[in-house]
Amino acid sequence: KLMCSRIILFFLLCLLSHSSLSQVNIMGKPGYINTPTAGWFEDRPVGLTFAFMPGDYSQFKNELTDVYFYNLRGSFTSFFEVNFTIAHRPVRAKLNNLGIGDRHLDIRFRLLKETETRPGIVLGLTPPGSAAPYLSHDYLVLTKRISIGSGVMELTSGYGSPFVFIKRPNANSIFDYSIERKSTTNLKADYLTGFFAGFSYSPIQFGGLMLEFDSNTINGGVYLRPWQWLNLQAYTYEGKDWGLNAAFNMSLDFPPKSLRKYAKTMD
Repeated sequence: KLMCSRIILFFLLCLLSHSSLSQVNIMGKPGYINTPTAGWFEDRPVGLTFAFMPGDYSQFKNELTDVYFYNLRGSFTSFFEVNFTIAHRPVRAKLNNLGIGDRHLDIRFRLLKETETRPGIVLGLTPPGSAAPYLSHDYLVLTKRISIGSGVMELTSGYGSPFVFIKRPNANSIFDYSIERKSTTNLKADYLTGFFAGFSYSPIQFGGLMLEFDSNTINGGVYLRPWQWLNLQAYTYEGKDWGLNAAFNMSLDFPPKSLRKYAKTMD
C-alpha cells in the first residue's frame, strides 16, 4: 500500500506539468534498463523516476534483496545534468531500522551532440565521497539513432571504469581518498564495470523494444509512452527475473496559463 501511494504521488505531481518524451534507466537518466545512453533532453526538463530491481540482480552484492530506486534529474544547461538517487531496500530497512536508503549523486556532461553523421558522446561521473559507493559509476558512452523504413533504431556502446574513489577511514581531509576496484571485498560492486552496449527499436512513436549488455548480464524489455509525459518500461534480467520503471518528465519552459488558453483558441 505504501509503495502504491508513492507511485500515485509521483503521478499526480507530473499531471501538473507539460513534458517531453523520454526513455530512462533504473538510475533515472537517459538509457535502457541498467545502461545509460548519450541521449539528452533538449528542453532541459526535470525528471522523476521510480524503478524496481529484483534482489538477485541488485548492485548491492553484499546483500541481494529487492531495491526500489527513486530518482530526481535536472538539466541545468545544454551540456550539464545532475541526477540524485535514493536506493531503498525494504527488507534491510525493516531488519536494521534504517532510514530512507542509500543516497547517490552523479553528473553527466555532453561532450558531443549527435548529428546525422556522428554519434552523441556523454561522460558520466560520480563525485568522490558518494554515500553509496556501490552505485558509483564513471563512464563514457556513445549513441546513434538511425531512421529506417519501419521505425527508428538506436545503437549505444560505452565503457565503465572498474575503479572507484573511497574515503579513507578517519580521514582528516576532504581530499583523503583511496582508489579501489569496485569488485573488492568491501564493495562487491560491478555496476557498469567494463564494456556495455544497448539497442532499441521503435516501430511506432509510442513504444518499442530494447536489449542491452550491462557489462554483466543480457537484459531485454519493452517500453510504452501512453502520453508524452509518461514512459513505462517492463523488462527481464536474463529471462529469469523481471523489473519495471515509470518515468515522468516535466518541462520548466512553458508559457503561462493565459497564453496556453489563447493558443488553444487559435488552433
